[in-house]
Amino acid sequence: MRYHPDVQARAFEVERILPQEVKGLLLSDYRALIGQKGFRDPRIDMVKAVCILMVLIWHLQPVTRSMMHLGTTAGALGWMLFGFFYRYIAPLAMPAFICISIILFVKRSLVIREYWKERLKRLIQLFIFWTSIQFMVYLLAGGGFPLPFGTIIPGGGPGLPYVGDSVFHFLFALIVCTGVAAVFLRLSEKLKLIASAVIIILSCFNFIISSHYKVPMMVGEMENYYIYVPIAYYMVKYQDRLPDCRIFFILGFFIALAYETDIVRSMICPYARLSVVCGVLSLISLFLHLEFGRVRVAEFLSRYSLGIFALHKYWYLVFIVLLGAARPRFYEAVLPERLILFSVAAVVTLVSAYLLGKTKLRSLVS
Repeated sequence: MRYHPDVQARAFEVERILPQEVKGLLLSDYRALIGQKGFRDPRIDMVKAVCILMVLIWHLQPVTRSMMHLGTTAGALGWMLFGFFYRYIAPLAMPAFICISIILFVKRSLVIREYWKERLKRLIQLFIFWTSIQFMVYLLAGGGFPLPFGTIIPGGGPGLPYVGDSVFHFLFALIVCTGVAAVFLRLSEKLKLIASAVIIILSCFNFIISSHYKVPMMVGEMENYYIYVPIAYYMVKYQDRLPDCRIFFILGFFIALAYETDIVRSMICPYARLSVVCGVLSLISLFLHLEFGRVRVAEFLSRYSLGIFALHKYWYLVFIVLLGAARPRFYEAVLPERLILFSVAAVVTLVSAYLLGKTKLRSLVS
């Protein structure tokens, strides 16, 4: 990344308003911004690695209800665990990615005043490229004309057979949240506090109404994600206090789970839930204050998380089509075969993201 002349001046300005611990984080970001080779934050890498693994398992679902022998103790227990993961743990991944992205955006924007232009430009380029790829795969998979251009915003392109909707609604949501965060950062502290209270209260109220009265909210709707803009800002500003708040985030997560499992008992939208908000806060606050060294696996998954996210459904579709041609009822396969399909698709996804990262297309996958 190129050097920005106003970095040091902004760093001194930020130093007057943020706690000592956050200044250290900004200094780390400063080293990264001026191009210090090989600098990575292992805590951020760990969060992103955990999230991308949850995405792979949730989207590719190596274990489904129909595979389990629910009449047996082992089958019932196994599905209870996997069902709980699919329903309450895996949905934390996308909001956590957005929250982490906004956290990084806030820290860099506090140092580089016009960073928002660079960030939005990159996100829009990624959205255009991968949405175009989605349409190409749609045609190759048998989609017809006229092309469903209405799916571009906010859906990120048309859905595909076997693997469902496009995942690039996430990029659109990230573009909008980044724009909102850029405006949010220009407010005075008093207006930030007022705007945060309004956004958080309205979002939580919306989530409760959606869950309790079964009001549908699609995963691409921005109402799922606005809440993470003020949350990200205050997680940066008060990062030194996060360890003291973790127990409350975790407690909130379990209280929200109890409400959703015992009272609501149905999930209209995977993201519009209080348990997701509290779970994201718990996940990020836990890892951001753990002390550990470099973990190569986590670093790899974090570095190529964009490529893994973009490619995993394509490879899964390829293998389903190929294996289905050789064995027509393969998609109804029993547990061992689905696990093999999941493993092969995941490994090929990782390898292809890595190989693309060694080409001129590396900015599109890492």
